[in-house]
Amino acid sequence: MRILCVAEKPSASKQIAEILSQRSFRTESTSNRYIKNYTFDYTINNRTASMVVTALLGHLTGLDFNKEQYGWTKCDPDTLFHAPTYRNVLPNQDAIADNLRRQARNAEVLFIWTDCDREGEGIGAEVKNICTAVNPNLQIWRARFSSFQGAAIHQAARSPDRLDMRLVDAVNTREELDLRIGAAFTRLQTLKLQRYLADTRQILSYGSCQFPTLGFVVDRYMAIQNFVPEDFWQIDMEYTHHENAMHGADMIIDEGDGMNIGKKKDDDTHVVKFNWKRNRLFDYWAAFVLYETCYQNPLATVTAVRKKQINKRKPLPLTTVELQKTANRMLHIPSDVIMTIAESLYNRGLISYPRTETDEFDDKFDFMKHVRMQVNDRDWGRYAQLIRDGEFERPRKGGHNDKAHPPIHPTGYDQSLSGTDRKVYEFIARRFLASCWKDALGFETVVEARIMNEDFDARGLIVLERNYLEVYTYDKWKGNYLPDFEQGDQFMPSSLLLNSGTTTAPSLLKEYDLIALMEKNEIGTDATIADHIKKIQDRMYAYKENEYFHPTTLGIALILGYDEIGFETSLSKPFLRREMEADLKRICQGTMDKAHVIQQSLEKYRSMYGRTLNELNKLVGSLRTHYRPDQDSRNSANSHRGSPSGFNNNDDSDTYSTSTRGRGRGRGRARSASGATRTSRGGRGRGRPSSSSSSNRSRGRGANNS
Repeated sequence: MRILCVAEKPSASKQIAEILSQRSFRTESTSNRYIKNYTFDYTINNRTASMVVTALLGHLTGLDFNKEQYGWTKCDPDTLFHAPTYRNVLPNQDAIADNLRRQARNAEVLFIWTDCDREGEGIGAEVKNICTAVNPNLQIWRARFSSFQGAAIHQAARSPDRLDMRLVDAVNTREELDLRIGAAFTRLQTLKLQRYLADTRQILSYGSCQFPTLGFVVDRYMAIQNFVPEDFWQIDMEYTHHENAMHGADMIIDEGDGMNIGKKKDDDTHVVKFNWKRNRLFDYWAAFVLYETCYQNPLATVTAVRKKQINKRKPLPLTTVELQKTANRMLHIPSDVIMTIAESLYNRGLISYPRTETDEFDDKFDFMKHVRMQVNDRDWGRYAQLIRDGEFERPRKGGHNDKAHPPIHPTGYDQSLSGTDRKVYEFIARRFLASCWKDALGFETVVEARIMNEDFDARGLIVLERNYLEVYTYDKWKGNYLPDFEQGDQFMPSSLLLNSGTTTAPSLLKEYDLIALMEKNEIGTDATIADHIKKIQDRMYAYKENEYFHPTTLGIALILGYDEIGFETSLSKPFLRREMEADLKRICQGTMDKAHVIQQSLEKYRSMYGRTLNELNKLVGSLRTHYRPDQDSRNSANSHRGSPSGFNNNDDSDTYSTSTRGRGRGRGRARSASGATRTSRGGRGRGRPSSSSSSNRSRGRGANNS
């Protein structure tokens, strides 16, 4: 029996061949310098089979329109919503397709080893179609695996499955919708707006994920531009406690302007800061009246003391989105680079499949086997040993299981890792070990005190057992000393001030903020989020500076122009794409039909296309108002730029979502949830205080009075 095995990438095919052949195989070169054929014998179901393992470079085929009939200048873009499409081998993939055909002619079985996710299933179907075209009698097997460990690969080889055609339908649905919607709107934008650009050859790409992703960046930028600071006032109270003072016995009132403890501060004193329960007021006179009442009668009475043991929960097992979000925040590595490194670590057998939504381990998972791999590391090995020696506790269950892959975890160890590869691997290893340890334990005390009718509280924390925090250095939990108060105690504050502050605008989005918004609003998938973020930068719609995302003036003009049209469901908001993603999941579950989803989605987008065309003057007006090419060139000078010279259907899949705005008094043009613009002046917001906003206008008594 001759079996043709096809992996998704060259590194994967070599790993599979090395494992199944026990590193004893023959290597044949192909017309593509990256692709090799590995041949060896393998026993499967008590039969010796001749196996050939080869590889792809991702997708092999793609959908497109007939260029002669539906080229850029040969048809109305509106016709692309219903024009016939055909599937062809992608550029530069002909040699790979020819290699598959040649190998398939002599094979009895086609064994598909592409990645075990939705996209991998679609690629597997492309391989099947290429191979069965030259050998219709091929048996089709599908390998299911989550790591390049020997046991997992042998198990997959001996337990072949079938292609899941529901997943294939979902991939094909997404591909057709992205092609039709992306091509129609990209051509509309480019052909109608190109003349207003500094570079009249620039392609104005549209993608149903790309624009909502850009919308988040623009929303936050506009929230900052429209933010109006507000002054607020708050009562700040402090009490200086002496270790030898019991229940305020040595406290006296200074008849001067301040209230002071009778002793000087030394090593045996502790300053306790109490928080005002009202937090802050935006009416000076209301705050002043309340403060004066306290100032005239400053004796504080402890009204309640609550003590309890608390725990800081260990992190959940690691998903793809959490890897991108948290590792980006902690390691300061772009999410697309993180995923590239994770793919490399996976292909080298060091971690499990890095594209998963699962945050709970199977009940039969062998934790100790994987913990044992880490004991010799110079930085975190001692913590792995502690877990082996009795500190182990089963990881939490997050409640998400994609039924395809386990959470991301280390499957091997390589002490030679260095640079960013080691940083990403270290994060994954420490996260796994933390999930296998116990929660951190602490003891919290909350003291509530009252002056007249105003309530204050203070919180203290003693960390009793650090546990998972020992290895997971990315989480912090610090103790805060609080003296031993009892209900009914009375004391004089050492400081009682009426401080002022000013609300500040929200900050621009960092990458982990953007990922969190995309995840919350279901823009893209765990596998595509990083690509969408990179795409808005490549298209010169946004750029990153000092880790913060800024929209270019072109990006602002396009988003605000679409908002000006006033769609009921905006093209720059997440709702349309979120509905599409939900429908794709229903196709995977078998509860919706591919044809129905395509028809329904195209009807919505075609209607919006028609309205965009009729109100194109609003997009033109927005460009004239906001677009500043010189400014964009300066800002994007150091950014990676995409400069497509023609339409590429792979450029038009994307993501969506609503924005998180800073709170404060807003004014000017604001975007509603649906994307419509309106003139508004918001009510009083409750923005956070600036770090430099307090005390320059304070009133009060105390040792710290200014």
